[in-house]
Amino acid sequence: MDVDTGRISPVEFDREHSRRSFLKTAAWATAALSAAGIGGFAASTRFASAQAGPNYPTYQGLGDAAIFGFALQLERLEGTFYARGVDAGLFSGPALAQIAAIRDHEMAHVDAIAGTLAAVGAPVPPPPDLTYPPGTFDSPGAFLQLAATFEPVGIGAYGGAAAALESKDLLAAALSIHNVECQHRVAINILNGVLPPNNLAFEPSLPFGAVAEAVAPFGVTAG
Repeated sequence: MDVDTGRISPVEFDREHSRRSFLKTAAWATAALSAAGIGGFAASTRFASAQAGPNYPTYQGLGDAAIFGFALQLERLEGTFYARGVDAGLFSGPALAQIAAIRDHEMAHVDAIAGTLAAVGAPVPPPPDLTYPPGTFDSPGAFLQLAATFEPVGIGAYGGAAAALESKDLLAAALSIHNVECQHRVAINILNGVLPPNNLAFEPSLPFGAVAEAVAPFGVTAG
């Protein structure tokens, strides 16, 4: 079954530009962490002074590597989800092109984050054993409903973690990904017929515990 592509005006993305941008992001973060002597920063437990707000206490003491390691698993969850959506044959035309573009972005995020962690000697978590609800890939409606759930969680995770990141370069990298995730939310809203598709003046941030709880049923753990 195909989405009625005649009524869809998907947000267009430049895939090659996206790939280059995130490879540069990884390089920036790697250089910054190495210069700061954070090669073993996975064990860091230094507190970020900006974590006083209500969204941030559960990030306290995690350290930059743990935060980015968790972000890697979230990107794997989304990247695999969109890849399976493309392979399921649910969409055609502009709708398929949009889902494929989002897939490519999520995979670019995975590569950038994993490369950064590896380059500074931090552990790269193995891919989780992902699972999705029965019927997710049986119809466009079921797929897009879950997509509309995933995107705000990813956006909220980056927003919530931002103040906890000690490296300004990693913060810049996280925000660059956050911005693309916001575009994904709008694109999914367009595919779902939400009007207006950009229906938020502010993107909510989520505390670490809320994000971990939201993604646990899909096989992603915080440890």
